Amino acid sequence: MTHQTLPAPDKSLVTGMARGDAGALRELIRRHGHTVYALAYGILVDTADAEEVVAETFDYAWRTAARFVEAASDSVSTWLTGIARSRARGLLLARGVAGVTRSPTGAGGTAFLMEALWFANFSDSR
Repeated sequence: MTHQTLPAPDKSLVTGMARGDAGALRELIRRHGHTVYALAYGILVDTADAEEVVAETFDYAWRTAARFVEAASDSVSTWLTGIARSRARGLLLARGVAGVTRSPTGAGGTAFLMEALWFANFSDSR
Protein backbone atom coordinates (compact mmCIF):
# COMPACT_ATOMS: atom_id res chain seq x y z
CA MET A 1 0.00 0.00 0.00
CA THR A 2 1.46 3.34 -1.02
CA HIS A 3 0.94 6.47 0.97
CA GLN A 4 0.24 9.67 -0.89
CA THR A 5 1.26 12.94 0.62
CA LEU A 6 -1.73 15.23 0.84
CA PRO A 7 -1.22 18.77 -0.45
CA ALA A 8 -0.81 21.43 2.21
CA PRO A 9 -4.00 23.37 2.94
CA ASP A 10 -4.07 26.88 1.50
CA LYS A 11 -3.89 28.50 4.94
CA SER A 12 -0.70 26.53 5.66
CA LEU A 13 0.77 27.95 2.46
CA VAL A 14 -0.07 31.49 3.59
CA THR A 15 1.56 30.75 6.94
CA GLY A 16 4.64 29.63 5.00
CA MET A 17 4.56 32.84 2.97
CA ALA A 18 4.44 34.85 6.19
CA ARG A 19 7.67 33.09 7.16
CA GLY A 20 9.28 33.91 3.80
CA ASP A 21 8.75 30.56 2.04
CA ALA A 22 8.86 31.36 -1.69
CA GLY A 23 7.82 27.79 -2.51
CA ALA A 24 4.55 28.38 -0.66
CA LEU A 25 3.90 31.44 -2.85
CA ARG A 26 4.62 29.44 -5.99
CA GLU A 27 2.16 26.75 -4.91
CA LEU A 28 -0.52 29.32 -4.07
CA ILE A 29 -0.04 30.88 -7.51
CA ARG A 30 -0.29 27.43 -9.11
CA ARG A 31 -3.54 26.76 -7.27
CA HIS A 32 -5.23 30.13 -7.58
CA GLY A 33 -3.49 32.01 -10.41
CA HIS A 34 -5.98 30.96 -13.08
CA THR A 35 -8.96 31.98 -10.93
CA VAL A 36 -7.42 35.35 -10.12
CA TYR A 37 -6.62 35.90 -13.81
CA ALA A 38 -10.15 34.95 -14.90
CA LEU A 39 -11.68 37.36 -12.40
CA ALA A 40 -9.34 40.19 -13.42
CA TYR A 41 -9.90 39.55 -17.12
CA GLY A 42 -13.66 39.47 -16.60
CA ILE A 43 -13.51 42.93 -15.07
CA LEU A 44 -10.86 44.50 -17.31
CA VAL A 45 -11.32 42.62 -20.61
CA ASP A 46 -7.64 43.13 -21.38
CA THR A 47 -4.93 40.46 -21.17
CA ALA A 48 -2.08 42.76 -20.14
CA ASP A 49 -4.21 44.50 -17.51
CA ALA A 50 -5.37 41.15 -16.12
CA GLU A 51 -1.77 39.91 -15.92
CA GLU A 52 -0.80 43.11 -14.11
CA VAL A 53 -3.59 42.54 -11.58
CA VAL A 54 -2.46 38.94 -11.04
CA ALA A 55 1.09 40.12 -10.32
CA GLU A 56 -0.18 42.85 -7.99
CA THR A 57 -2.51 40.44 -6.22
CA PHE A 58 0.19 37.91 -5.39
CA ASP A 59 2.69 40.66 -4.56
CA TYR A 60 0.21 42.08 -2.06
CA ALA A 61 -0.59 38.60 -0.71
CA TRP A 62 3.14 37.99 -0.19
CA ARG A 63 3.58 41.26 1.68
CA THR A 64 0.48 40.90 3.85
CA ALA A 65 0.45 37.14 4.52
CA ALA A 66 1.22 37.63 8.23
CA ARG A 67 -1.83 39.90 8.64
CA PHE A 68 -4.03 37.31 6.93
CA VAL A 69 -2.72 34.55 9.21
CA GLU A 70 -3.55 36.65 12.28
CA ALA A 71 -7.08 37.54 11.14
CA ALA A 72 -7.84 34.42 8.99
CA SER A 73 -11.62 34.61 8.98
CA ASP A 74 -12.03 34.16 5.21
CA SER A 75 -10.84 31.35 2.99
CA VAL A 76 -7.62 31.97 1.10
CA SER A 77 -9.56 31.92 -2.17
CA THR A 78 -11.94 34.62 -0.89
CA TRP A 79 -8.98 36.69 0.31
CA LEU A 80 -7.17 36.46 -3.04
CA THR A 81 -10.22 37.19 -5.16
CA GLY A 82 -11.05 40.15 -2.93
CA ILE A 83 -7.56 41.55 -3.49
CA ALA A 84 -7.82 40.96 -7.24
CA ARG A 85 -11.28 42.53 -7.47
CA SER A 86 -10.09 45.60 -5.59
CA ARG A 87 -6.96 45.94 -7.76
CA ALA A 88 -8.92 45.51 -11.00
CA ARG A 89 -11.54 48.07 -10.01
CA GLY A 90 -8.81 50.47 -8.91
CA LEU A 91 -7.08 50.05 -12.25
CA LEU A 92 -10.32 50.78 -14.09
CA LEU A 93 -10.94 53.85 -11.99
CA ALA A 94 -7.38 55.15 -12.34
CA ARG A 95 -7.33 54.70 -16.09
CA GLY A 96 -10.84 55.97 -16.65
CA VAL A 97 -10.63 59.02 -14.42
CA ALA A 98 -6.98 60.03 -14.47
CA GLY A 99 -5.93 58.58 -17.83
CA VAL A 100 -3.14 56.57 -16.22
CA THR A 101 -1.23 54.38 -18.65
CA ARG A 102 0.23 50.97 -17.93
CA SER A 103 3.91 50.95 -17.00
CA PRO A 104 6.06 48.61 -19.11
CA THR A 105 6.99 46.50 -16.10
CA GLY A 106 3.62 46.57 -14.33
CA ALA A 107 3.12 47.87 -10.83
CA GLY A 108 4.38 45.40 -8.26
CA GLY A 109 5.49 43.02 -11.02
CA THR A 110 8.79 41.84 -9.62
CA ALA A 111 11.02 39.40 -11.45
CA PHE A 112 10.36 36.84 -8.73
CA LEU A 113 6.60 37.06 -9.17
CA MET A 114 6.86 36.81 -12.94
CA GLU A 115 9.08 33.74 -12.60
CA ALA A 116 6.62 32.21 -10.16
CA LEU A 117 3.72 32.91 -12.52
CA TRP A 118 5.60 31.34 -15.42
CA PHE A 119 6.49 28.34 -13.29
CA ALA A 120 2.89 27.92 -12.13
CA ASN A 121 1.51 28.13 -15.67
CA PHE A 122 3.96 25.80 -17.37
CA SER A 123 5.14 23.32 -14.76
CA ASP A 124 2.02 21.17 -15.18
CA SER A 125 2.69 20.69 -18.88
CA ARG A 126 5.96 18.84 -18.37
